[in-house]
Amino acid sequence: MDTEELKHRINNALILLADGHSLKVGDLTFGCRDKTNFSVSGWTNNILLENVTRQSALTELNDIKSLFSKMVDTSNELADFIKNKQIIYYLGYDYGMGSIGICNKKNGQLKWETELRD
Repeated sequence: MDTEELKHRINNALILLADGHSLKVGDLTFGCRDKTNFSVSGWTNNILLENVTRQSALTELNDIKSLFSKMVDTSNELADFIKNKQIIYYLGYDYGMGSIGICNKKNGQLKWETELRD
């Protein structure tokens, strides 16, 4: 997806987010249920949950944060929308019929949602 298409998708997402909906933009899903929190969710690339380790989960969570940062740099509207909001980053495992939370990071605090091997 090129920069202009990304900006267009982000602008459409912001309209829905303002109404409390979540929306997928590229590989991430944005959510905004209230005026103080903004969620950014992504999913592990591992096909089997048992192949996810704590280290691989941390790497993927950092990749989510990095990708979101690039989106914010691309869109002034997104940067304005998230201003003064707390960003919560989520990594999950999509098993086809739903997802399982792996970990999340809020205010620099990491929370494990599932047991993983080291």
